[in-house]
Amino acid sequence: MRKIIFALLIIGLLGLAGCQRSESPGPGDMFGPSSTAYVIDLTAHPSVVQAIDPLRNPANSEVILKARLYRYDKGPLARRTIYFYVDDVDPHFIPPSEKWTCEYIGGYGYFNGDQPKSVRATTNSNGVATARYTPPSVRDLVVMCDTGEKDDLGNPIYVYYKLDSIDVLIKATWRGQEWPEDSLSETYGMAVVKVLR
Repeated sequence: MRKIIFALLIIGLLGLAGCQRSESPGPGDMFGPSSTAYVIDLTAHPSVVQAIDPLRNPANSEVILKARLYRYDKGPLARRTIYFYVDDVDPHFIPPSEKWTCEYIGGYGYFNGDQPKSVRATTNSNGVATARYTPPSVRDLVVMCDTGEKDDLGNPIYVYYKLDSIDVLIKATWRGQEWPEDSLSETYGMAVVKVLR
């Protein structure tokens, strides 16, 4: 029995040694080699800022976002459109009761001074696109909790909490011309900006 298993193992190894691939998959193959991958490196400087407070810091706290787009095997990609947007906010808040449902209802900040949702920028010759991010106002760092209870008139009772800080997750995305709109081949980079009260 051992001789049969040993013989099968040798035949299997010889079969693997004889396998060859005649051509590598193209860029459209999502299971292709990493050498055709597109990458976005997103940086945020500074990564910790204070929320806007006219009494304390009249000058806006501002974050410079830089997204560098490149193809692994060819280097930086110039003249490509990068989209910057806030993907999520983590309020670091634990509800006082397990029965409560809480959600962040505050602001998300702005791009380039006045763009509330997203902004786009074009990469330069080094493959870098730049945008500015301004954090929300100190009065906008708020969580609302539904207690699950109702008042005498039957209205739900909500409780509001001011937050000491939030983490803002910012994404920079690019989709190449060769990819269909609903494909899984979207390239993105992420950066976290901590906003302090």
